[in-house]
Amino acid sequence: MKRKVICIVLILSQNTSNAQIYERTGKNLGLYFSVQPIASFQEKTQALNKNAFTAGTGIVHMLAPGLYPSLGYTFTKYEQAQVFGRMNEISLRNSHTLDAGFLLDKKIAKLYNGRIRSMCHYLSLGFIFGPEYHYMLGNREMKNESFGEIGGQIGLSIYHHSSAMNKRSKGKTRQYDVFYRKGFTPVFATSISGVKQEFYRQEIGIRVRLIRHQVYNFLK
Repeated sequence: MKRKVICIVLILSQNTSNAQIYERTGKNLGLYFSVQPIASFQEKTQALNKNAFTAGTGIVHMLAPGLYPSLGYTFTKYEQAQVFGRMNEISLRNSHTLDAGFLLDKKIAKLYNGRIRSMCHYLSLGFIFGPEYHYMLGNREMKNESFGEIGGQIGLSIYHHSSAMNKRSKGKTRQYDVFYRKGFTPVFATSISGVKQEFYRQEIGIRVRLIRHQVYNFLK
């Protein structure tokens, strides 16, 4: 009798678990957070020098596997005593930038695929690159005369996925990026006494992308 009860419980638990297999839909939306501890805002004629710290956040969408458009905001804090350019009148303290980008994330190697405790985990290494546009808002020190920065980024990413079939596991994606960013047009420009000065940006940073996916029960 006891054996029959155990069998019934096992059958019912199996049916219940099978009735809750979740799959992703194409709908998703996420957040990204980035920190760029090595940042340079300088004219082309100046020697490369770290003179700023930047951090940003925004929304990101997985348009398709490996394709990520994003919109965001970046705050920049310049070194306290840093004076920019050839004219001593320019001395920026803080700035605020609106960002838009399109990131391509191409898998290049599998790092790990195995079980940790009761869950299977998958880690892969990816190559990231993509175009960006940034517009620095005006500030108290100086009005920005630049039409915006057209730039690009390149780097590496780590993708982490847990292969459990439950709703929580299927509903999220995590990527961790290390990247280098360079502006090809000036992010900030101004004219003083008839002399035009243009400032270009270079950064090295880290970023986390956290995306929530809509899921549905595959068996219903």
